[in-house]
Amino acid sequence: MPEDTLRRLLDVQRRRLVASIMSHAERELYPDLTEAQQKAFRGKVLTAVGSYHDVMLDILGTRDTTELINVEAIELLRDVRDRLAADRAAS
Repeated sequence: MPEDTLRRLLDVQRRRLVASIMSHAERELYPDLTEAQQKAFRGKVLTAVGSYHDVMLDILGTRDTTELINVEAIELLRDVRDRLAADRAAS
């Protein structure tokens, strides 16, 4: 698959991931949070997903990193899950 196609795919996936997390948070988490907590959570999500996206762009040129990409994705999702649980427990 050409690199520009992979970059577009990564961009689409990043937007979908952020939208999915934020949709869930707004529905399930935000009612129990102050506006400041909502803003902080949104920042954490954007930072975490943005960092992961940057790593994926950095390793895009290497085609034999499927295992690394999968491990990174799982770690990111676990981190987001843990942050959601911590934020919920704190409220």
